[in-house]
Amino acid sequence: MVSRWYIYQQVENLDEILVKTLFSLGGFVSNKIQALLFGAGDRGLGAYGQYALLHPEEIQFVAVAEPNQSRREHFAELHKIPPSACFETWDQALEAGKIADVVVNCTLDQMHYKSGVAALNLGYDMLLEKPICHTLKKTINLIKTAEKLDRKLMICHVLRYTDFFRKVHEILHSGKLGQIITISWRENVAAHHMAHSYVRGNWRSTKTAVPMILAKSCHDLDLLYWLIGEPVRTLSSVGNLRHFRPENAPKGAPQRCTDGCPAAADCPFYAPAVYVDLVPIKNMIARSKNKLHRSLAKMSLQNPTLTKSIGKLSAQVRQLTEYKGWPRSVITDNPGSDEAVLHALKEGPYGRCVYYCDNDVVDHQIVNMEFNSGLSVTFTMHGHSHEEGRTLRIDGSHGTLLGKFSMGHSFIEVWNHRGAMEERIDFPSELESNSGHGGGDFGLMQAFIKSLHGEKEALTGASHALESHLMAFAAEEARISRNTIDMRKFKKANKCEVSN
Repeated sequence: MVSRWYIYQQVENLDEILVKTLFSLGGFVSNKIQALLFGAGDRGLGAYGQYALLHPEEIQFVAVAEPNQSRREHFAELHKIPPSACFETWDQALEAGKIADVVVNCTLDQMHYKSGVAALNLGYDMLLEKPICHTLKKTINLIKTAEKLDRKLMICHVLRYTDFFRKVHEILHSGKLGQIITISWRENVAAHHMAHSYVRGNWRSTKTAVPMILAKSCHDLDLLYWLIGEPVRTLSSVGNLRHFRPENAPKGAPQRCTDGCPAAADCPFYAPAVYVDLVPIKNMIARSKNKLHRSLAKMSLQNPTLTKSIGKLSAQVRQLTEYKGWPRSVITDNPGSDEAVLHALKEGPYGRCVYYCDNDVVDHQIVNMEFNSGLSVTFTMHGHSHEEGRTLRIDGSHGTLLGKFSMGHSFIEVWNHRGAMEERIDFPSELESNSGHGGGDFGLMQAFIKSLHGEKEALTGASHALESHLMAFAAEEARISRNTIDMRKFKKANKCEVSN
């Protein structure tokens, strides 16, 4: 059903009573979903907004709430949203009444609860970025609110929708590996990503953000719960902030990378190398299986001036020489300009020396888990990897699964216990897809739309996503208290009785 708001905007001088009558009689019927976006940042603009532009017959953004004027206007221009449907804040958008069918909520973590409850109460179904909320109490309350109001609340656990993890799920449940005995799972956060998000960026401080084990790893904990198909019985955890501290700064390092750092040539976190020269991004592309991508990246690393000249003639090369994606898109509204990026480094938080930031979140954490059936799992998260990705080893009574999921190259191998490889599956790199997270971003949107039409229940409803959040909050409590957490007692203490 298209929204009244859309009709009001498109048809001049149409009597409101007539519109309401036509709606009540079924005069306007469409399968297209009308959406209101909260937050036109990297996820709202680049992931979910992009899906709508590519699939206008399925979903259309008819309104946007975004405090950054440049981002708000850019999103509105792309989606042809009139000024009357553009708002600075989510509460202003809700004051306009129910002007769409759904809310896609990409606000900052601390805003999820108030904006989510208000949208649900106004009658919206909602797609909500992870994590659900920044406290466990509010997480549970938001889910209970959706259940009480009978609203759809779907969480952006996009990795369940990737071909890679669907295949892992299929293999585990096929019996090929026999009885699953133990799982070793690692989330390897690239060093430049760690510095960007958890040292210099929005998730650097426990005072203003959720624990890193929730912000970064609720994906992984959700996958473990989904793949294994049962809850955790007990867990323990260790971890701390080991490296990004003042005592580890290179001798003579200034407060900002742009103030003449003597370690600029060797420091992996030197901001101009990360954001202006894009060294980590180019190195990642240089490892791609695609020969053309590899060649372009290597050429850009070895001779950036020549590559820029070629970029003036080639649109494909220009995508690299005038790169506008993450992390550039986060630090400036003009990410295609080296000058704008350098200005942002000189003036904003992303040019600070990583050893002199106001960060206090961990840079590594290990969680040991025992599931109800006796299966043992070790999960390691750390921010000191040469490349971004997840690696996993699943050992069963009859076979072993080895997997790597990364932007440049992903594969699964299945080995039997006689020492022979039975199967190897290679997956296209993310560079060859128009959807982020290995196809998960668009897979999530497709699932959300199907669930709204009642065609198929979504894999990541809020009550399913709750388990990963319980695991993350319990892991943080275990890390701080140095105690083993009994999850049954933990759930009971936190009154998390929701349907599942």
